[in-house]
Amino acid sequence: MSTGSGDTGFYDRNFVRSADELNAAIRAAAFGEDIGQFSWTTADEHRRFQAELGLGPDSRVLEVASGSGGPGLFLVRSTGCRVVGIDIHEGGIETANGAAREGGLAERASFVLHDAQMPLPFDDASFDAIVCIDSMNHLFDREAVFREWSRVLNDNGRFLFTDAVIVCAPLRREEMMHRSPAMGEFLFTPFGWYERALAEAGFDDVRVEDVTTNIVAVVERWHAARVEAEEGLRELEGTTKYEEFQQFLATTALVAREGRLGRYAYMGSRAPR
Repeated sequence: MSTGSGDTGFYDRNFVRSADELNAAIRAAAFGEDIGQFSWTTADEHRRFQAELGLGPDSRVLEVASGSGGPGLFLVRSTGCRVVGIDIHEGGIETANGAAREGGLAERASFVLHDAQMPLPFDDASFDAIVCIDSMNHLFDREAVFREWSRVLNDNGRFLFTDAVIVCAPLRREEMMHRSPAMGEFLFTPFGWYERALAEAGFDDVRVEDVTTNIVAVVERWHAARVEAEEGLRELEGTTKYEEFQQFLATTALVAREGRLGRYAYMGSRAPR
């Protein structure tokens, strides 16, 4: 995940910590089927996105902000496609490539250390699809990002991304701060902005889907599971970190439930050259 020059420790800590038993139990409660995601997606939603993109064994997919590789490898297992993931976190890339080797998927999945805001290290028309789940809010120069996506997609290649911080109604300053704690570059985007930017980058058939209900369900389960494990988490994280993360989850649920900060999925295709 590209987060600019800000603090990336929030993600680095979770790439390492997610394997311990306590957090594994919390993740199971929050997500149900744990596919190694550090986003708001569920396995069922991910499968639906895969179907929207029409992915199969012949598909070549670029995953932007691939994290520690869980969703990318899930994508390979589910569809048989080939995946290349890029991420700015070295620990995530190492973990992802290790998991690909251990799972016998290294021939179909590889992960590269790269800042998604920089020119992509791939030839023109290298991919049939691009996926980016809940990480666009960490990319500032998205016009340039979309131009690069257009370049590396083949004719009629498709993209799908989600953004969980689409501003749909007024937000308090404190809510915005609680919703974006120590995550490096973090952008809140007004509803309707992406459609214009995607059209200018040469994408056709852009569709928008409100997937806010998914974030509410995941967050409420996550918050409740952490309350159940409060004693162990306070010992593991410390009181301050525990309470900050609970506030983050509570605020995320509130503004999403009230429809003030939405999560949307954007899908479209590259116009023929």
